Amino acid sequence: MKEPVEIIISKQGITLCHPTDCAKSAFIARDEKGIGGSIGEFIKFANATTNTITLFVAEELLFFKAFELPLDTSDLKEAVSYQLELTTPFNDETPWYNFEAVRAPGRYQITLYAVQSAYIDVYIQEMIEAGFQVSGLYPESQRFVCRLNRKNQWGLLLPGRFVKAYVFNGTNLEDRLLCSAEPSFQEAVEVCRTDKIYRLRQWEGEAPPVEPEPEAKPYFDYLDARLLLEQRPLLKSYNLLPPSYRQPDYLKIVIGVLLVLNIATFLAFGMVKTYKLWQYNKNINQAIENIMPKVHELRNVEAREEKIQKTIREIESNGKNIDLIDFLTKLTRAMPPTSYIDQLRFNPRTGIVEIMGYTEDVSALTEKLQQVGAASLKSTNRRRGKTYFNVEITP
Repeated sequence: MKEPVEIIISKQGITLCHPTDCAKSAFIARDEKGIGGSIGEFIKFANATTNTITLFVAEELLFFKAFELPLDTSDLKEAVSYQLELTTPFNDETPWYNFEAVRAPGRYQITLYAVQSAYIDVYIQEMIEAGFQVSGLYPESQRFVCRLNRKNQWGLLLPGRFVKAYVFNGTNLEDRLLCSAEPSFQEAVEVCRTDKIYRLRQWEGEAPPVEPEPEAKPYFDYLDARLLLEQRPLLKSYNLLPPSYRQPDYLKIVIGVLLVLNIATFLAFGMVKTYKLWQYNKNINQAIENIMPKVHELRNVEAREEKIQKTIREIESNGKNIDLIDFLTKLTRAMPPTSYIDQLRFNPRTGIVEIMGYTEDVSALTEKLQQVGAASLKSTNRRRGKTYFNVEITP
C-alpha cells in the first residue's frame, strides 16, 4: 500500500522523507524555487501516493508547554487559549496550535504545541497551488509515535541546537525537555523514567544499517530511533493544520455512510420482523377469537356430560343399596311382638344393616330375624328390666 511522503519544515528549508525508509530523503533549501516539481520527482522516486503529503514542523520552530488544569474547568479549549496568550512568544501574530488533555487524579494534564503561522503558511500555499493535498501538520516528534510502544513508557532524544528529550506514556506525550548537551544514558533514564529510550543520531556521509532492538531487558544503551521511522506513524494528536486547510477525510465519510446504511438496514430489518410478528400475533388473535365460541360450546357440553356422568354414578350407587321399603316390610313381619327397634343404620360400603332396640326374648328375636337375612347378634345389655340388643343383618 502506498503511503504519503513526509515533509519536515525547518528554518533552513524542507526535508522530503520516504514514508518507511529513512535512508531515502532529499533536502530543499528555503530560498529554492519550484518546490512543487521537486516534491513531484521525489514522490515518483519514493513510489508514494501521488498527491497527498504529510507535513511535520521541526521542533526548533515549535513552542511547547506542559501544565495542569483543575477537573472542574468548564471549557478546556478556552482555558488553553488563555494560557496560550500569556505564555507564547509570538507577539501579535495568531499562532496555529493544538493540545491534548489527559485526565489524572484531581486534574487535567495538558500538553500544548504552537507554531507561528506565517513561515509555515508560505510552504503550504505553494504546495496546495502545485496540486498537493496536505493531510496534516504535526510536530516532528509525532513521526516516531507508532504502534510499537502503544502500551509502554518510553523516551526519545532528537538532535539539534538543543537536544530534545521526550517522555511518552504509550502514545501520550507527557513532557518535552531541552538539554544544552546530550545527556548520558543514565541521565536520560532518570529524566524519562524508563530505560527504553530511542535516540536519533546524525551521521556524516552514509548512515549505517538500522540496529535491531535487543531482546534482552533491561536496556543499557540507547535504541535506534530509526526503528520507529520504519513504522507508519499514528498521527492521532497535535494536528496544527487549521480546519480551512484540511481536506475531507473521505475514508471516514465512506465509513460513516456505510455505518448509516448498516443502521438503516438493521432498523428496516427490525421493522419488517416486527411487522411480521405483529401480523402473526394478529392472525393468532383472530383465530382465537373465531374459535372461542366453539370452545365455550365445548365447555358447556363437557359440563353437561359431567353432570350426566354424576347422575349415572348416583343411580349406579343407588342400585347397589338395599330396597329399604321391602327390607322394612320383612323386618316388621319378622319382629316378635315384644321386640322394639330404636335405631336402624345402613352401611353402603359393606351392605350391612345395623338395628338397635330392646326385647324380652333375645333368642326368639335372633331366630325371627334370620327370615330377613343373615342376622348376627353383636351385643346385649340389660337395663331397667329390659334387654337391649345390637344386631347386624346382611340382607
